[in-house]
Amino acid sequence: MSPLVDRWLALSPNLRGILWVALSGLVFALLNVFTLIPAQHLNPYVMSFLRYLFGAMFLVPVVMRLGLYRSLHTRRAPLHIARGAIHTAGMMLWFVALPLTTLAEITALGFTGPIFVTIGAALFLREDVRLRRWLAVIVGFIGAMIIIRPGFGSIHLGVICILISTPIFSASNLISKGLARTDSASTIVIWQNIVIVACAAPFAIWFWQTPEWSDLLWFVAAGLCGTVGHICQQRGYQLADITLLQPIGFLSLIWNTLLGYFLFFQKPDVWTFVGAAVIFGSALYISHREAVRRAQVTSAAAQKAPQ
Repeated sequence: MSPLVDRWLALSPNLRGILWVALSGLVFALLNVFTLIPAQHLNPYVMSFLRYLFGAMFLVPVVMRLGLYRSLHTRRAPLHIARGAIHTAGMMLWFVALPLTTLAEITALGFTGPIFVTIGAALFLREDVRLRRWLAVIVGFIGAMIIIRPGFGSIHLGVICILISTPIFSASNLISKGLARTDSASTIVIWQNIVIVACAAPFAIWFWQTPEWSDLLWFVAAGLCGTVGHICQQRGYQLADITLLQPIGFLSLIWNTLLGYFLFFQKPDVWTFVGAAVIFGSALYISHREAVRRAQVTSAAAQKAPQ
């Protein structure tokens, strides 16, 4: 192995999981940029269909490398199908909201998701959710509320769609975390693309709008980012607890705010930076506390080991 690979493998699984999810947040921020442009004139049903259709194109090399049987082999096909259908509903709502809100606002509203994820992970996945993790997630949620507080007097359609789609995506993420215990990241993402394309196709056909040639280029870029982002996210889920990873997802607010400002002139106000500071602080704190706890567990186990 190369020295770089050796150093990577020497990192703890939790730290590698954090880095994978942090990378996925950056890639998904680029996905937002590439989809925002055609979303100005295409309806959300066509957007959802084309986004995952082009994403499936970039999975073809993975399927060819692994083989069709190995790529799709799973004992939990009904759960994959259920997750894909749930994710389709959330994706359509998200595409309705995309042209109606800023990237910073849409990301901030999405931060209500960790509350649902943490509760679900504790109840259904039996993960060890300690008090300080709960507090860090709540602090991150407060940071998101600080960002949207000035404009919260008028709740428009985009805000409503994001607030509805967030728990839907949270349910999809919980199912994905459960699937990651038995299936590979590639299998989960391949099933997701197949099911979403199948579920979105009837809606896209019924409400069809022919995209412009330039739109197809944006969808190619979005498909690449979506596929890479989901694979990175799944690898992170396989390495670390989902409740540990959720605060790291808050970093995506920084990427979306910067991209929105420099590319679309979406100027954030001071509350965006105040909220971002709170969110970023919570992410750093939960990562530090988890590292301390793991070190204590390792030390205690070493002391109990027979000499």
